[in-house]
Amino acid sequence: MSSTCSCQLQLAEGLYMSKLKLKYLVSTNTQRGSSLIEVLITMLIVAVGLLGAGGLQIAATRYQQTAIMRSQAIVQAQFIAEKIKANNAAVLVAGPPNQASTYLAPDAYTAATLAALPADPGCGLAAGSTCTGIQSAVRDMRDWRMSIASLPGGRGSIEPVTSGGSTDPIARRIVVMWREKQDNEIGTNANPNPNDAPMDPNCTAPRVGGIRCYTMVVTP
Repeated sequence: MSSTCSCQLQLAEGLYMSKLKLKYLVSTNTQRGSSLIEVLITMLIVAVGLLGAGGLQIAATRYQQTAIMRSQAIVQAQFIAEKIKANNAAVLVAGPPNQASTYLAPDAYTAATLAALPADPGCGLAAGSTCTGIQSAVRDMRDWRMSIASLPGGRGSIEPVTSGGSTDPIARRIVVMWREKQDNEIGTNANPNPNDAPMDPNCTAPRVGGIRCYTMVVTP
């Protein structure tokens, strides 16, 4: 009788221990599964955060470059404005040999190149050699357009100022033009085209897409 009871007790203990082991294994596997899911979710959140931070960094760099280019455009406009003020007599010269001699070069972007200006007068280089007012104007215009070339696609135009059908004989509208958008930022990915970009109304017509213009009016 005692032998039968002992066997039953051993069997009961065995079943109880088996249940405990099974419960432990299930609990352990569940915890491991939960930990793995938590790790994956954490990795996903970190990845999204890194992507967002990278995008912000790229945008900040782009805006910084845009601000630098616009600051340079202002400096270029001020440069030629000071030249015009210093040589204001050339603005009123009657019967000038060319427009540039009076600080005029009303060219649109495609035509506003150094080649569109008269040749360098070559004065003021040798000892005792001086430039006349109109020669200085041509040289200033050439130096200005060469300096603007430091901007991406940089070019410059100077126009007369017209209002109400009349033209101010001495006022000049300075236009600094540059390409603010790269080709791959304009148009479609398959066919990037800078001419598909919005046109800046401040630019001299005919306008070119993707070209930004800064204007300044100077009255010497």
